[in-house]
Amino acid sequence: MPKEVYGKRHKSTHRHQRMDLSVSSKIIFGDGRMKHIVNFSGGKDSTAMLIRMIEEGVHIDDIVFIKVMATDEIGAEYPEMYEYIERVEEYIGRKITIVPSINSFDKVFHQKYLTGKRAGVIYGFPLTVGAWCNDRLKLKTIRQHYKIYGEHINYLGIAVDEPKRLAKLQPNCRAPLAEWGMTENDCLNMLKERNLLNPLYEKFRRLGCWFCVKQNLDSLRILRKDYPKYWQMLLEWDKESPRTFRPTCTVMDLEKRFAAEEIEN
Repeated sequence: MPKEVYGKRHKSTHRHQRMDLSVSSKIIFGDGRMKHIVNFSGGKDSTAMLIRMIEEGVHIDDIVFIKVMATDEIGAEYPEMYEYIERVEEYIGRKITIVPSINSFDKVFHQKYLTGKRAGVIYGFPLTVGAWCNDRLKLKTIRQHYKIYGEHINYLGIAVDEPKRLAKLQPNCRAPLAEWGMTENDCLNMLKERNLLNPLYEKFRRLGCWFCVKQNLDSLRILRKDYPKYWQMLLEWDKESPRTFRPTCTVMDLEKRFAAEEIEN
């Protein structure tokens, strides 16, 4: 699909468009030829992409979920995510390959700068802009794991109404949702129709790591209320971090604010 199409406003026509895959795309895994790998995150977009690819009979060699780790034992996703993965597996009738991240958040958090003004100081919380966590935890793992496939095409859940992400699409990547003209809202509705929407969307507008420094205050309130174990871990990291959790406040500042809100209500 020409890149210039991605930037236009789209009226959804996803019910009438099919993905154009030639016979040469139907490759058996392990034959030394092009592999077709679905990058699955458990969010609405990648799930809708996966479901439609399977429903339309698109060949898939592997479905990969990168399990970012908070510590060596605890994952970065909420427990409901791992339950949802099993539900999706049951629906599609095949396994999803779960790949733990090479590094945990806690490990990189405690790594020390080797040079410069911060030499000897631990990394602590990442910046909200240019955060180290995505590259050190998820992307590094993807780069390492995907070597096993050799030459491959990576299918990403990027909707047609995400022009900035589409503009950064690498040559070996495809965005089926955009090719189908599907918006984020189309993905949401598609999964609702199949009763397959991730239950975490009942709590959160966006899904991601529970320790993410970019999440909004509502998400942090839910984290504190419904997942006190994880909130306590944030408070412990907060004591050690040379950088505040958010640009203007620490986790302890948020703890005091949320506690005061509870008293007022």
